[in-house]
Amino acid sequence: MNSTLSNQKFQFYSLLLLRIMLVAIFLYHGLPKAIFWSAASEKFVGFGLPGFLGPITGIAEVIASVLLIFGLYWQAANLLLLFIIAGAIVTVQLPAFLADAKKVAGLERDLLIMVGHITLLAFNPKVNRVRVTQE
Repeated sequence: MNSTLSNQKFQFYSLLLLRIMLVAIFLYHGLPKAIFWSAASEKFVGFGLPGFLGPITGIAEVIASVLLIFGLYWQAANLLLLFIIAGAIVTVQLPAFLADAKKVAGLERDLLIMVGHITLLAFNPKVNRVRVTQE
């Protein structure tokens, strides 16, 4: 029983750490886009995307991150952030890597972020919290 409890605690804290790190990444990248609209628009235009997507993406990243950290609408928040990171992979990281194979770090990072969100989708943060606190 003690081994099971420690495994549940390890799972809970591992997933919590993953959630905190993913939220920190998206807040770090999302807040500037949500605050400095013109810079975000210019950046997106530089990627060949419509400029209005920059601020919208930043606002979505911030809102989804806040929801995710509190475990509210966690599936929708994860799916939204998963969609955003998949878009970044397809429109920015993959073309950069194909143009210059030395630019693999950004692609690798975004792929890991994507896998992190897929992992979080597999676990309900509220259920894991209840299990750990009850035992």
